Amino acid sequence: MTELSAKSNTGDAKQFLVRLERPDRIYSFLAAADEYLLYAMIDAGIDSPYICEQGWCIACAARLLAGSVDRSGALTVYPEDVEAGFLLLCSTMPRSDLILSQDERQTRRDMMQHRIEHNCLARAYPPGARSRFRRGRAAAHVDTRDDHSS
Repeated sequence: MTELSAKSNTGDAKQFLVRLERPDRIYSFLAAADEYLLYAMIDAGIDSPYICEQGWCIACAARLLAGSVDRSGALTVYPEDVEAGFLLLCSTMPRSDLILSQDERQTRRDMMQHRIEHNCLARAYPPGARSRFRRGRAAAHVDTRDDHSS
């Protein structure tokens, strides 16, 4: 696959070709380097499960088969997940053309089982995580000011 030079809705960011392999179909779409994969998929008309949009709940789990990504937007990223090729679409940005695999139910089950086997289960939000605003287009900024002062 080759880097594409088309511009995205987000400005002049490089775009990459993403191939998403699912049991029923193979999809191809463009994803900008500054956009989370989940939203590029939605823009391309591809449905994907998601809940938290913060890289926490693993509803949007997928597997990276080829390419390079930035996972730093996720609230929980374990080295074991990276080694096994798991990623969360809502908090991962492309750094090259990609080949992904996703079975909308089985992939998250596999990721959860992988985390259980490697003792990588988070039981609570990381410190300060709840005070951050949600990312994504459905983002609602949270006002962290103390409203109890009257």
